[in-house]
Amino acid sequence: MDAILQVRNLTKVYRLKRGLLKRENLYALKDVSLEVRRGEVLGVVGESGSGKTTLGKIVLRLERPTSGEVLFEGKDVFELGKEYTRMVSVIFQDPRNSLNPRMKVREIVEEPLLVHGEKERRKKVETALERVMLDPSFMERKPDDLSGGQRQRVAIARAIVLKPKLIVADEPTASLDVSVQSEILKLFKSLKEEGIAFIFISHDIRVIERIADRVAVLYGGRVMEVGEKEEVLKKPLHPYTKFLLSNVPVRHPKERRPFDFQEVEYKIPEKGCPFAPRCPEYLEECSLSVRRSELNGRVVYCNLY
Repeated sequence: MDAILQVRNLTKVYRLKRGLLKRENLYALKDVSLEVRRGEVLGVVGESGSGKTTLGKIVLRLERPTSGEVLFEGKDVFELGKEYTRMVSVIFQDPRNSLNPRMKVREIVEEPLLVHGEKERRKKVETALERVMLDPSFMERKPDDLSGGQRQRVAIARAIVLKPKLIVADEPTASLDVSVQSEILKLFKSLKEEGIAFIFISHDIRVIERIADRVAVLYGGRVMEVGEKEEVLKKPLHPYTKFLLSNVPVRHPKERRPFDFQEVEYKIPEKGCPFAPRCPEYLEECSLSVRRSELNGRVVYCNLY
């Protein structure tokens, strides 16, 4: 399966002011390389501050990287024009904030069609709403008249109305009740079957387990490991992935994994592995550099391999 999106050596640095004269580099991403294959769901998981949302923003061209590149179908996304927003769409975390409360549902879903000069807009809006299982009667309602799940369906309808090839979904179920989450995840699965690829960003491994084909684990702005979902979540290699899984609630106390990780101040270093201060398998070289290894199709950034 060929890649529709390639992220190569992506680094994003923010210059923060410390006092009157001093400035400090804050690495939101450091040398991140990933790919998204056609029609797959790449789950991107990690704690808050790991760089997940920054990655999504750069793919969407809402931010520019400090270095590295993002290629869509082999072309630099920052050299593409408006056509990129037709092929790549977004679903944000909280539909209450991402939908204009003054606009009707019809107007919200129609907006991308207007931007791209599409004809037969009403028919296309109806089709998109039908695709997310909302009756055409919803067209004249406003977001405040809808439930959280219905609002998110409207946001998804807006994202798919131009029939994109890739959707960046940034924590799209985080603000929803568990029962509504399940319905929205089923909807994502059906969209995947139509050939749409997803970057599905979440801090919740249980959600990633249900939706992803492959998983990329981020920590401190770096990729820890990438591989098929069953491999990464059932047989984790990187100590950080093991740490994440040790914090997932289990059905029975016997299933709990041992916890042996240090609690330290969260700070992204300019070099070495960001997880090194917390890692129970720390090596001296981990503070200086990180080795990239490929093991049976899985990529691991860790000096243990």
